[in-house]
Parts: sequence; C-alpha cells; structure tokens
Amino acid sequence: MSEKTLRNRLADLKRYGIIGDKNRVQNYNISEEEGFVGSFLLFWKSRKFIFKNVIIVTLSAIIISLLLPKWYASKAVVLSSGAGQFNFLSSISPIPVADFGLSTINEDINNFIAILQSRTVKEYMVNKFNLIDRYKQRDIEYAIEAFEEKIELEVTEEGTLEITIIDKDPLIAKEMVNEVLFMLDQINQSIGMEAGKYNREFLENRININKKDLEKAELALKTFQEKTGIIDLVAQLSSTMQMSAQAYNSIFEAYTALYAKKIETETELAVAKTTLSNNNPTIMQLEKLLNEQTIQLDQLMIRLDEKLQYLLSNISPAQIDTIPNIEFSVSFNTLPSLGLENARLIREVELQSTIQEILIPQFEQAKLEETKNIPTLQIIDKPKVALNKTKPKRSLIVIGSTIMSFLMSLIFVYTDHRTKGFRLAIKQSKL
Repeated sequence: MSEKTLRNRLADLKRYGIIGDKNRVQNYNISEEEGFVGSFLLFWKSRKFIFKNVIIVTLSAIIISLLLPKWYASKAVVLSSGAGQFNFLSSISPIPVADFGLSTINEDINNFIAILQSRTVKEYMVNKFNLIDRYKQRDIEYAIEAFEEKIELEVTEEGTLEITIIDKDPLIAKEMVNEVLFMLDQINQSIGMEAGKYNREFLENRININKKDLEKAELALKTFQEKTGIIDLVAQLSSTMQMSAQAYNSIFEAYTALYAKKIETETELAVAKTTLSNNNPTIMQLEKLLNEQTIQLDQLMIRLDEKLQYLLSNISPAQIDTIPNIEFSVSFNTLPSLGLENARLIREVELQSTIQEILIPQFEQAKLEETKNIPTLQIIDKPKVALNKTKPKRSLIVIGSTIMSFLMSLIFVYTDHRTKGFRLAIKQSKL
C-alpha cells in the first residue's frame, strides 16, 4: 500500500468518526446514556435474544436431567467397640491414654479408615461384585478408581464413622456396604490378633529374662549371706538406729515404686511402637515420660547410697552388741563396705521381683488379646435399601443452568455492544 493510499484511508476513517485526531479508536454507536440505565436499556432491547437462549438452555437441562441415570445411597454408621489392637495398650497402662491427647476410639476410627482405603478391601469389592463389568471399566485398576468415587468415608463430631456407597441399584448399594463392614471387622480382628501375638512373645521373652536375672540376684545374695553371715544389715540395725533406718527405707520404697512405673512405661512404649506410627503423640509422650523417670531414679539411687553409707559409717561395736541373735563372720572394720554390698544385693532381688509382678499380668492380658475373636466395631446404623435417589439433583441442574444461561447471555450482549466499534474499525482497516 502506497503512502498516498494510506493517507486516503485515514482520512475516510476520520470522516466516519471512527478515529480522532490523535489516532485513537472511538466507540461506534455508543448509547448516549451511561451507567445502569444505559445497560438496562441495552439488555431490554436484546430481551428476545436473552429470553430465547434461557428457554433453550433450560429445556435442554430438563431433558438431560431426565435422561441421567438414578443413583441410590446406602449408609452405615459405626463406632469402635474398644476391642481393637490399640485397646491392649490402654488395658496394660495405669495412665489414661487420654492424658496424651489421644483416645482408643479416635485411634481405632483412624485404623478403620486406613483399612477401608487399603487396596486389599478395594480389590475384594471389585472381585466380589464384578465391578469391572458393572462400571464398564477396562481392568481392575480403573474399576478400583471408579469404586473410590462411589464410596465416601466421613468422621462425625461425635467420633463415629459414616460409610456411604452409591449404586444404580439400591439393593446392591446396601449389599456393598454390608460387605465392606464384614471386611473391615475381619481385617481389624486379624491385625489385632497379630499385634497380640507380638506383644505376647515380647512379654514372654521379657519374663524369661527377668526370671534369669532374679535367679542370679537371689543366688548372689544367698552366697553373700552364707559367706559373711550378714542377712539384712539395714533391717537388723533398725532397732538401734531407728531414725536413719527409717529414712533409708522410705527412700527405698519411693525408689521401688518409681522403678515399677518405669517398667510399666517401658512395656507400654514397646507395645505402642508395634501398633502406632513413630510420630504418634502417644509414643512421643511415653518416651518423654521414660526419660523423666530414668532421671528421677538416678537421683534416688544417689540418695539411697548416701543414706546407706551414712547409716553404716555411724555403726559402733556397742550398737552391734545390743542387737540380739546376730553373728558376723567378718571383722567390724569391713562391716560398712559389706553392709553396702548386702543392701545392694537385697535391692536387686526386690527390684527383679517387682518386675515379675508387673509383667505376669500383662503377659496374661496379651495371651487373651491374641486368642480372642470378638467384633471390633459396633454398628450404630445398619445399611438399608434407599427409597429415594441421591442423584442427579434435577432441580439444581435446571436452576443452575437457567441462571448460567441468563448471565452468559447478558455478558454476550454487553460485550458485543462494547466491541462493535472496535470490530468495525478492524474491518474497515482491512479494506
């Protein structure tokens, strides 16, 4: 295009009012009235076009909603019976698990969800109800994905688990929920029994070790007593050094009680690690508690030895002579060191006996958990055959389509009006 021709085209555009002196595009045939009134008049002029679009889309939505297949939902509401694998930890623990911010019910519900989301359950349901053909899928992988879209799991504020499955046949939907509940209970029982077996083996091994340690401690104490003639020096001195002996005994009782709690905590922690994840708050709290108990025991041990050494270092021959029926086969000078050894041997025997008293009841509980075969969930609401469809929501489809078609028509009319001048300018420039 030559320069002369270009100037002629620009002059024509200016004459028609399409561009101004500053070469900017002007709106063509814009309504003199602006704002809300202008827009309302614009839409009113195009009311036939808008009404026609809304009617067409609404009728189409009605027809489509009537042709869509009906889906029916069946729902069951379940609650943990407290007989799951996590309940063993609560049964052997003297400390309420709720103190750790966790309850057996919540943990069991989490286990239920994990089981229901497992591939084992999904594959079982696909094979049981032939979902590959039912959902018209290519293979089991696609059938599993389709089944995942049909099942819904929801935990309520009350701590129950709602299991909902939809299907085109209301009877099949009910049967599928029943089958899911059956698999959930079977797998949860199996996991609980497996955990019980591990716990039983762990405690059985711990008891066997304790028996050997107890026998070893008792033999060492017996050998010492036969060699020195010292049976229980602290107890024998209680009558002559009553205040010091009572102070030692009170500390020793506190040490024994705390040691028993430490053994319980160790057992709980070992069991928890087999049933819970490593980042579970219960495990972290038990580890913290065990560390605190160990520190306190070390402090009590130091105090015990200090009291014992003070008690033995203040013994005089005259006090020994006042004790009836006491004969030592060692010299008086070696009595403090031998008395310290005697007290530690007795302490070890009592501690090993305490461990055994704690472990045996827990071992019996573990054997019970391993063999019991009772339901692990309570069904609050059983699944039923639905009388009314769950979807499609025809009213929502029709109302939503009507509103969207109306809004889209308004947008189209407004956009068409505002860009008319620009489109005309482009058309003129191409001529």
